[in-house]
Amino acid sequence: MMSSGRTDRLRILILIKGLGIGGAERLVAEAARYWDRGTFDYRVAYVLPWKNQLVPDLVNERITVDCIGGPSGLDLATPIRLRRLLREVDLVHAHLPATGILARLLATVPVVYTEHNLAGSYRQPTRTLNRLTFARNRAVTAVSPAVADSLEGFPGPSPTVVANGVAVSVTADEIAATRSSLGLTTGRPLVVHVGNIRPHKGHETLIRAATRLAVSVPDAVIVSAGGEKFPGDLERVRSLAAALGVSDRVRFLGRIEDARPLLAAADVVVNPSKVEGLPLVLLEALALARPVVATAVGGVPSVVIDGETGRLIQPGDPDALADAIADVLSHPSRGRAWGVAGAKLVKSEYGVPRMVKAFEDTYRRLLPDVVIV
Repeated sequence: MMSSGRTDRLRILILIKGLGIGGAERLVAEAARYWDRGTFDYRVAYVLPWKNQLVPDLVNERITVDCIGGPSGLDLATPIRLRRLLREVDLVHAHLPATGILARLLATVPVVYTEHNLAGSYRQPTRTLNRLTFARNRAVTAVSPAVADSLEGFPGPSPTVVANGVAVSVTADEIAATRSSLGLTTGRPLVVHVGNIRPHKGHETLIRAATRLAVSVPDAVIVSAGGEKFPGDLERVRSLAAALGVSDRVRFLGRIEDARPLLAAADVVVNPSKVEGLPLVLLEALALARPVVATAVGGVPSVVIDGETGRLIQPGDPDALADAIADVLSHPSRGRAWGVAGAKLVKSEYGVPRMVKAFEDTYRRLLPDVVIV
C-alpha cells in the first residue's frame, strides 16, 4: 500500500473485545505508555460497552478510543462501525478470536493477530471460525511457546512468540493498607489468587485445597479476587466454601479495580487454572518478588520454574495445591529466594518495552511502502 507524500504517522488500530479488567485488556492499556507516538498514530476500538474500566487509562494517554458495539455488544451495526474505522488506518492489530475474525473478514489493510490462550480452549463455533479465517492474517503472534504450538496446522503465517510484558510498582504503604483492609494481623500468612470466576480457573480446586490447608497451616487466609462471568457465579463459589466449612479461611472479593497491591501483600500467589496462555497476573506476582504456586498448563512453566521461581503442580489436584502452599509458607527464606529469582526473570525477559518493540517492528515490516516524509 503506497501513500507517497503523506506527512502523518503510520495509523494503527488496536482492536479488542472489551476494555475491562482482564489480562489481554490490561496489556493494551499498559502498552499505551510505551507506544512510539512519533512514528505511529494509535487508536483503540472495543466491542462490549460495559467492559470499559480501562478506557480512562487510554484517554489519559491521549489515545482515541471507540466503542463499536451496541448496547448489547456485537450487533448488526458493529461491522459497519468497524469498516468505517478500518478505512482510516494502515494496519489493524486484533487481540483474541472474536475481534480477530471480524478484522479478517472486513479489513483491506494488513491484519496482525495476537493469540492469548490455547487455541483449543475456546468454544467450538469460535474455534471453527478462527481457523476458517486465519489465513487472512498477515502476521500472528502468540504470548508463549505453548500458545504458538496450539496453533500448529492453522493456515496462514506461522506464529511468532511475543511474550506478555509487565511494569508494576507497589509501595510499602499500599501493602500495609491492603493487609489492614483485610484485617490481617502482623505475620498472618496471606495466600492470594486473582482470576475471574470461570469454569477453567480452578476455584473449586482452591476451595477444596483450603480444607487441607486449614489443618497444615491453620492461620493462613486465602483471598481470591475476580469478577463473575454470569450472575450468581460469585455466590456459587462462596456457597461451596460455606458448605465445606472454610468460609472464614477463603474470602472471595469479587472484581477489584487493581489487584497489584493485593499481589504484593501476599506471602504466596496461587493459580490453580486448568487452561492458561501466559497469565499476566503471574508475571506481575513474579515482578513483585512473590513466590508462586501454579498449575503446569499452557505457558505457565516458562515463567514459574519449579524449584526456582515457584512450585508447579498438576491441575485439578487440591491436595497437591494445599501441600505446595504449605511448603512455601513453612520455608519463608526459600520463598523469598524464589521471589527474587522471579523478579529477575521478569525484568530481563518480560518487560513492556520489549513487547511493544516486537509489535512495532512487525508493523514496520508489514508497511514498508507507507512513506512518511
